[in-house]
Amino acid sequence: MKEVKIFILRYLGWRNWSVLEYNSIIENLFIVFYIGFSREIDASHFIKNIIVFVLFSVSSTTYGYLVNDLADMELDAFQGKSNTFHGDSSRKAIVVVLFFAVLSILAGLNFTGNVIFVIFWLAWSLSATFYSLKPFRLKERGKTGLIIVVLAQRVLPILLLFAAFKFSAWIEVAVFTVYVLFRGLSSDLNHQLEDYENDAGTKTQTYAVTAGKERSRKLLRTSLEIEKILLLLVLALIYSSRQLPSFKGISAALPILVFYLALYVYSLLKGMKLTLEEINPFVSEKKHVFQFMHHGFPSVVLPLYMVLILTSLYWQFVVILVLLAAYRRLYSLQMILNSYPARLLKRIAPRRTL
Repeated sequence: MKEVKIFILRYLGWRNWSVLEYNSIIENLFIVFYIGFSREIDASHFIKNIIVFVLFSVSSTTYGYLVNDLADMELDAFQGKSNTFHGDSSRKAIVVVLFFAVLSILAGLNFTGNVIFVIFWLAWSLSATFYSLKPFRLKERGKTGLIIVVLAQRVLPILLLFAAFKFSAWIEVAVFTVYVLFRGLSSDLNHQLEDYENDAGTKTQTYAVTAGKERSRKLLRTSLEIEKILLLLVLALIYSSRQLPSFKGISAALPILVFYLALYVYSLLKGMKLTLEEINPFVSEKKHVFQFMHHGFPSVVLPLYMVLILTSLYWQFVVILVLLAAYRRLYSLQMILNSYPARLLKRIAPRRTL
């Protein structure tokens, strides 16, 4: 039992459970709930598919990241960077990678009745594998490598989600996918900029190295702005859904749309005076409106708000509500009080005078 725990913590929980934090499906769970709104559903069956698909996503994402660590074992050792397989033999590393590939396949079989799902799955498998592995090693092909990593880690998982749940409303598919693309572009470009010095020193031809630091910084800032605009468009689509409940003719999505619109206007006015470093949402120690709009709002607030509405329509979704609240640690009063919305309320609330 101890060995199993060590295995899970080391390989599935690599880098402080990054497989959950940097997972396109978990980052964008609100899309799953939107699909639930879009048509009449069998709630129990839909929830079962959500759970199986999340397991598929987690095992697939783990496979993709572990393939990368397998391919970079020697390079990471040379650069002094952390690697999941540090101290392991190449043979053991290969066995671990294959183990998660099998888990991905077992979970994915639940959705193979859809040919489109199979096509996207094959495309994802090839891009995730050869992004790091030779002879292609796409990560070292500049602009092409950046496009491939965004597709493999962000876009294809969302397209797999639409295929798995047989959702084909092309306007929503297009808007949600483009939003996820730019959200992924921002994240992966920031990661390349963080590794710029090491990659430049070893002549690793990432996009940031080939394009140059300043050009990459400008692209990151542009991507972050486009991402915020696209999320506003996403919320407008959610608001326009006819399946959402309303109160006295007011859509249940109106409060969340108004809240985000206020955040967007505030961020736009504030951001004009700030540098990229000051608005960068990936600087973990900073909690500001830019960080909240990239991470907290789409990954925590929006899915929780939507699953609350779904629970009012289908009581079975209380299971998902409890799981999501537990995962986001909403039982922690300290975490809630330390969040950006709580800090914002504290700042704008009128102070009592003696």
